Amino acid sequence: MRQSGSPPARDRAVADFAAAFGGRPTALVRSPARVNLIGEHTDYNDGLCLPAAIDLEMWVALRPSPGAAGRGGAIELVSETEPAPARVDLPPPGTPPRAGTRPAPGWAGYVEGVAVMLAAAHGDLDGWQGAVASDVPKGAGLSSSASLELAVAAGCAHVTGLPWDARSMARLAHRAENTWVGAATGLLDQLACAGGVAGHALLVDCRDETVEPVALPEEVAIVVLDTSTRRRIVTSAYADRRAECARAARLLGVPALRDAGLGLLAEGAWRLDPVTYARARHVVTENRRVLDMAAALRAGDLAAAGGLLTEGHRSIRDDFAVSSLELDAMVEAALAAPGCYGARMTGGGFAGCAMALVERSRLDAFVPAVREGYRAATGRSSCVLPCSAVAGTAVEPFRDLCEVGPPGPQNSAGDGRRDGLDLGGHRC
Repeated sequence: MRQSGSPPARDRAVADFAAAFGGRPTALVRSPARVNLIGEHTDYNDGLCLPAAIDLEMWVALRPSPGAAGRGGAIELVSETEPAPARVDLPPPGTPPRAGTRPAPGWAGYVEGVAVMLAAAHGDLDGWQGAVASDVPKGAGLSSSASLELAVAAGCAHVTGLPWDARSMARLAHRAENTWVGAATGLLDQLACAGGVAGHALLVDCRDETVEPVALPEEVAIVVLDTSTRRRIVTSAYADRRAECARAARLLGVPALRDAGLGLLAEGAWRLDPVTYARARHVVTENRRVLDMAAALRAGDLAAAGGLLTEGHRSIRDDFAVSSLELDAMVEAALAAPGCYGARMTGGGFAGCAMALVERSRLDAFVPAVREGYRAATGRSSCVLPCSAVAGTAVEPFRDLCEVGPPGPQNSAGDGRRDGLDLGGHRC
């Protein structure tokens, strides 16, 4: 993750490419993280959620493997945060894995999984070299894994000449994470990273995979609140929550908790033990909050939107039990800070980040107040990250900034992803 005063991830990726492979890349991939405003643990219940792709981003500097003739070769990646490179010889292993075949360990498994799924869907791939640099904190609930998956998919598509469709590539990356890496996540993360719309959240229906952009009022900022605690989703209680939801749906006689309302839940409560009932209640009420949140944002009713966030945090803390002492302390610190409309934990839970909707004109007071409040409650430092909603994963040709002049007042990519704030003091 970028430290205050360090070069942007784009520039770090280019420099790392030169150091690892020599020369210059031919293209750059930008792949954003996502923050989920509301709709937590609803995606694998065929429910609704409201994420946004944000300008905490991963960049990959790449070029086709030199001297490669036709298909084949290898995908070779280095990362500023990983001691070992990732290499996938082409063609990649078949899917499903043959008996005795194990996915590559660590981050290389995500790279390998995407290559496997792409090859299965589209045939042979071309080899390429790439360097990865990222401002997305790992394990923080901002979907660094989906950002990597979509970046690799975009690199493969660019080099091999495959068509790019955000929704189909999101499905492919999701299959890689589920079946190859072994993380039982829903489709929310990949859809948000691939299909983000600048200035908008995305109302996602996880049953039919439709995505409807919802404009974010200009006067409000999304602020990511990193508790500096981390978890690993493959080994967490995430799978337990998923099983509890499936059990609740089965006992209620519905295909998924998306199909259960509060009336049905009340009628069928006698079939559910208290824990299963609480899990179901969170999902049922959270789906309602997603629709109410989208309506509040469209109406510019930020007080109502903030109240829904805070109500959602109580539900995910008490009914779904995936919060933590640090996440709760961060939410309380945010709610006590100037300009905050509402706050909640975001992501799979157990550790990582919370988020808040904050009056943009009061960010300079909000940021230090949250840091001080969180440190007083926990003794921990934190990162407070004002963000903008950005477009999804994309490839651009490499242009040396020395050739085209310095970036303008927006940012080096020239697409207005930053909002003009001086964030240097707000970064960790």
